[in-house]
Amino acid sequence: MGKPYPNKNGFTLVEVLVVLLIVSMLGFGLSTKMHSSLYVFMKNLQTLCITAQEKAYVKHRKVYVEIGDSIYIDEIEYGIPHDIACDHVSFYYNAKGNMSKAMSLHCQNASSQMKLVFQVGAGRVRLEKE
Repeated sequence: MGKPYPNKNGFTLVEVLVVLLIVSMLGFGLSTKMHSSLYVFMKNLQTLCITAQEKAYVKHRKVYVEIGDSIYIDEIEYGIPHDIACDHVSFYYNAKGNMSKAMSLHCQNASSQMKLVFQVGAGRVRLEKE
């Protein structure tokens, strides 16, 4: 009878390095999209609009949204970073959470452009890269 094999409950160094290589390659492709200041701003704006819609539905009243040099949602001001420029739009969510009009909001910085598309009826808002 030969010697028993030692306990092999761990990973080899080569296996760990291969996994790290795969994860870093996947992360590299997402890092440019995820760390863009415009992308982060647009995702925050999308979240603010969805929150305004929920507020209108829960409180059974209109919630006004105005986007220009600053963002005003229900008379609360939110700033826009200086390197980002957006179209001027205004709309409201009614007591049922529906929007007053369908539209697209275009924003840009020095390196890219994105838009938020607002749909009437379902009241959905989605982010698209231009």
